[in-house]
Amino acid sequence: MKTKGKPTWLSYMQTTKSEFRECEKYEPTDFKGFINANSIVHSCFSHSIPMIYLLDYRSCLYTNVSGCFAGYKPDCFLKEGLNHTLNIYQKEHLHLFNNQIFPDRLEILKGIPAEEHSNYIFSHNLCIRNINGGYDHFLQRNCFMSDKAGNPLVSMGVILNINHYHYDNSVVQTVNKIDKEGQIEEGAFYKKVYYLHEEDRMFSKREREVLLWMADGLSSKMIADKLFVSEHTIINHRRNMQDKTHMPNAIALVSFAIKSGVI
Repeated sequence: MKTKGKPTWLSYMQTTKSEFRECEKYEPTDFKGFINANSIVHSCFSHSIPMIYLLDYRSCLYTNVSGCFAGYKPDCFLKEGLNHTLNIYQKEHLHLFNNQIFPDRLEILKGIPAEEHSNYIFSHNLCIRNINGGYDHFLQRNCFMSDKAGNPLVSMGVILNINHYHYDNSVVQTVNKIDKEGQIEEGAFYKKVYYLHEEDRMFSKREREVLLWMADGLSSKMIADKLFVSEHTIINHRRNMQDKTHMPNAIALVSFAIKSGVI
């Protein structure tokens, strides 16, 4: 599907909508039965009490919504469509999803055969303004139904409240694959950490200190002894820095820090 430049979430849906004006509505005959019977959906969503939805990119409308979300009844989404979602989506989170997370999803899907798109579960955390005017944190998990050319046309997902878990200014996207038995494979197929503010990517003073010791070849235990903290604390610092830089291991992290002038 052709779009001008790197497609954002909203531009992709507008393009899809214009190209599929006369499309047949995608809707299972029995939505609840479909959710319960489909092994893919069951494996992905069975461990939560979520709002489940079907969003058709060809019409920019929700064709099915099950349960309330952030205090809003299903009719708010079914009648107002995507406009309601855009209105309550926290602006910085929406900007990040629209301009970075969704374009990355399209790139990931390009490397997967179209007929297998529904076997990959995309997850990320987001922030939504609830019906009382406050903001709640949610985890969204969804898969895509795509055409033969690999263009995702329908998003089927679940959204679960995670207010009891703390999230800072980062958004984590993961992709998991479902195996032939309908079970989610262990380990993420893909993981990336995004930041709402660019300054959140920068290392803290303590992280730079840990990096310097790592560059000298010290182990996490040795660094912990020098800084009078636990080894677990040093490991967490290292993991946070790897998430910020998308480096796969400690060696790559130190190499990145040296080349970029961090240390």
